[in-house]
Amino acid sequence: MTATSEDNYRRFLEGDQSGFDAIMEEFQQNLLYFLNGYVHNLSTAEDLAMDTFVEILMHRQRYRFQSSFKTYLFSIARHKAIDYLRREQRRASVTLEQIGEMSDGLPALEDQIIQTERLQTLRKGMEGLPDEYREVLYLLYIENLSYDDIARVMKKNKKQIDNLAYRARQSMRTALGREGIFDEEFS
Repeated sequence: MTATSEDNYRRFLEGDQSGFDAIMEEFQQNLLYFLNGYVHNLSTAEDLAMDTFVEILMHRQRYRFQSSFKTYLFSIARHKAIDYLRREQRRASVTLEQIGEMSDGLPALEDQIIQTERLQTLRKGMEGLPDEYREVLYLLYIENLSYDDIARVMKKNKKQIDNLAYRARQSMRTALGREGIFDEEFS
């Protein structure tokens, strides 16, 4: 039986450092991509991801197991990114090649190729979308969060997320169509 992120966090709270290590290993790459969607700079995203993990280390008792640990972690990361953007008031871009480098380490070569192609298709379609659309699509299709969890991360209600996801899918369908790309999830 595989330990859940909540189990790993409990181990960490009980003093087992390997619980925290497992959490970092599980979420580090996805957190980087998520944060990079905000700051558009891989180096800054790495710093914000580390800040997110430090936040968990420094404030161990804040997570109360009322939502999934993943939701809690991505909420912290989102706040870190927004705070950064408020301070910096600028954005830089990252190339698709740099993002592709982050996808190393998937279990099987065939799965890696399929997943990488799908992610590149999604990322290509999401490039021109408004930030909120990109964020909801990322959390929905790449992180596989529920609408309730996305609502918590984005600080919106479930109906707003439902509407936002609908509009984001419509925009994504249009963007992919312009590129001559077909993805059955958005048709």
